[in-house]
Amino acid sequence: MYHIFDIKTAASTSSVSKAAVDGLGKNTNQINQNTPLQMSTALPATPGRFTISDMSDKLGGTGLGVMLQMSAMQGGGISMKAASCNGAVWTARAERTISGSSNLTLYGCLYRYQSGYHLDTYAIFQKVEGGILQVSRDIANSMIGTPEEWVDKTIMDMVRTIEAIPNTKVTHIEGQPEIGNGPAIARLTNK
Repeated sequence: MYHIFDIKTAASTSSVSKAAVDGLGKNTNQINQNTPLQMSTALPATPGRFTISDMSDKLGGTGLGVMLQMSAMQGGGISMKAASCNGAVWTARAERTISGSSNLTLYGCLYRYQSGYHLDTYAIFQKVEGGILQVSRDIANSMIGTPEEWVDKTIMDMVRTIEAIPNTKVTHIEGQPEIGNGPAIARLTNK
């Protein structure tokens, strides 16, 4: 999934990126972030945009590359896709792993431009289904929300934390699939 948000604010890059990582940290196990040096003083008129690269293509005919391609052809759950954030002022790669349930890898790319910022998000989500634990997962999902709802919440927590910066307005530009309301338990507690 991916979603892109436009951020209208006069806040500094460090303020916006701190807010983004604070929001991201609410629902993830691990965050790796980077603030690349910005040598140019002129801001572009339009924001940058993330691209998706497939690491298995780069591995080609190596043993690991062949194994990944065979796994993908057999419906295996290994994904070697990653977001590239060329030109971003802040990047993050966050993971949330729930053993026996789901794995999320979420990329965030913050691009500064003359009118504000763009936050591009790209998520790779894998969910375990079936087996003897499915009844337990179904019960947990009905009580605390589905893994898909928690992916939506993770993205929206970044957006809400950025929008909490005074005089900041965030608008959803595009994305797929549509963002839902998040888990019911989170809506009840306003978290």
